[in-house]
Amino acid sequence: MMKTTLLGLLLLLFISDGALAQQPKATNGELLVQLSRNTSIEQLMDQVSQVGVVNYQTVSARFQIFLLFFNESKTSRQELLSTLLNHEGVVNAQPNHLVTEREPDETCLPDDPFFFSSQWSLLNTGQGGGLPGADIDASSAWDLTTGGITALGDTIIIAIVDGGSDLNHEDINFWKNRFEIPNNNIDDDLNGYIDDINGWNAYNHNGNIPLYNHGIHVTGIAAAIGNNGLGVTGINWGTKVMPVAGSSTTEATVVEALSYVFTQRERYNLTNGAEGAFVVADNCSFGVDNGNPQNFPIWEAMYDSLGQIGVLSIAATANQNWNIDVVGDVPTAFTTPYMISVTNTTKQDIKYQSAGYGRTTIDLGAPGSIIMSCRINNAYGTSSGTSMATPHVTGAVALLYAAADSSFMINYKNDPAAGALSMKEAILNGVDHLPAMDTLTVTGGRLNVFNSIKQIYLGPIIHLDPCSVVDSIEPNNIKIHNLILTNTGSSELNFTLEIAGQPSWISTSASGYQVQAASEAVIQLTFNSSGLNTGTYQCVLLIQSNILPDKTVPITLIVDTSVGFTENRREATIQFYPNPFTLSISAELSQINEHGVRLEIFNQFGTVLFQKDINPQNPQLLEWNAADQPSGMYYYRLISGTKEIDHGKIIKQ
Repeated sequence: MMKTTLLGLLLLLFISDGALAQQPKATNGELLVQLSRNTSIEQLMDQVSQVGVVNYQTVSARFQIFLLFFNESKTSRQELLSTLLNHEGVVNAQPNHLVTEREPDETCLPDDPFFFSSQWSLLNTGQGGGLPGADIDASSAWDLTTGGITALGDTIIIAIVDGGSDLNHEDINFWKNRFEIPNNNIDDDLNGYIDDINGWNAYNHNGNIPLYNHGIHVTGIAAAIGNNGLGVTGINWGTKVMPVAGSSTTEATVVEALSYVFTQRERYNLTNGAEGAFVVADNCSFGVDNGNPQNFPIWEAMYDSLGQIGVLSIAATANQNWNIDVVGDVPTAFTTPYMISVTNTTKQDIKYQSAGYGRTTIDLGAPGSIIMSCRINNAYGTSSGTSMATPHVTGAVALLYAAADSSFMINYKNDPAAGALSMKEAILNGVDHLPAMDTLTVTGGRLNVFNSIKQIYLGPIIHLDPCSVVDSIEPNNIKIHNLILTNTGSSELNFTLEIAGQPSWISTSASGYQVQAASEAVIQLTFNSSGLNTGTYQCVLLIQSNILPDKTVPITLIVDTSVGFTENRREATIQFYPNPFTLSISAELSQINEHGVRLEIFNQFGTVLFQKDINPQNPQLLEWNAADQPSGMYYYRLISGTKEIDHGKIIKQ
């Protein structure tokens, strides 16, 4: 799905010169100019020095883009622009516009601890008053891939163009230019940049990446390392991050930053991966409010150039309740097909009140309100804004490249522009369509990375029923429990089974299985309680395949002499509060049957953290002190004899 533009209407609105919106500011005494391949900057300077041009700065040698400095007492900006645009060696000339980051909107964030729990945007269970399911379905996508490497072995990299980052953060895997020797003031890899071991600083034209909260927060949303026991989880657990400082001050800074990204990916393409970096997307959480795209031809051309070599540009729209179709914005009103423009949605699946929209300009929404991510110095915190929504899409694009099969990747490398557009189409076609967004964006929806992956993924998909096992057995007995594994994907699945620790009381009918597409396998679990004392036993079943992430199934076996009791019994009800909680949570039980029930609370690995046998009382109040447990999701179940009569989730903030 491509962005459409009401060109005639937009031209009329923009030509009205500020009737609807304030015109973007530009720096005094500076102009950006792009020269043809046959024209040198020295030739141009010889000719324009007579009309007040006094010096120049190289913005992008690769694209012949230069920043001219001129004396406004000798010539006006408009006169010099006219002279340059009429010069046969000039491709483009324009003012050097001021650019600002899409600053986080933190004026309305509540400080009460029960308002939200961490990372609702990845899995929304209703925590903090959210709407269950109002998330990007990352947990389902991670069943297929957690990112990092393509099917052809390319290390996936995203470029975060921002004000800086934190190269020492514990939860980020940063890209390094292995061909550059640091701090020797030499361009060792001959890429045009000196000492760019960590990326590039377009403000100071060197390789020193400044410490910057906005940049590391954006980075963590897209690419924080997952499953490492630290901090937060990014959309793509394994992607590497190329930090590029250059998201504000002037347009020349932005163009220099984007040119660095282009250079590294172009070198990768030209050397078949021997040099450069496999950058698949750049994140641009900055822009020019009310900007008229026609006045920014050089910036937009950079996105076109990046797209041609296989890089999608993901851009944040304005943090104002503006119709971008009408008032304009840079870059999100650009018409380049290689950009995805993003607005901010909330945990209620509606557009955030202070976020731009546009039926023909803004492609989709993504979660951007109260988003937990990294802070400098190994800290973590929340921010809100389109700046936070955009890296959700950037991380999703990177995850799609990890999910794509070798055939797709071969075609992508043969035609990177077409491959990039296919990835954009998968992102847009995979959205969850929302009534609240129907007239506000091109797609009428919010990012769903799992749906998007299914647009291009041709492999198997595992579905388990149930996803955890709880069963009961009498002492010195044998019992069979069946677990159904369905392959809902489009190709054959081969997998093996392993039981962690190999306890003697459980075995499987086979160690390996083969399941065709749209078929199922019955995994037979045999429980043997011979020699076991009464009590509860846990283990984890590990399902492994060479093309999917490992899947774990928590298993609990209850050995009890009352398992065979068949007399009718009443059920029990349970209510937890507060949920989510911070240190402890209370459980109130009522209508307990005359034989009593057992309450168990366990973590995602099946480890029981709290259990209590409860006699018939109405009501009964219990408390679980979880002060020593990490934040996250926990599970509970009520068991009466052999029967699980209730189960659910609780969340610790």
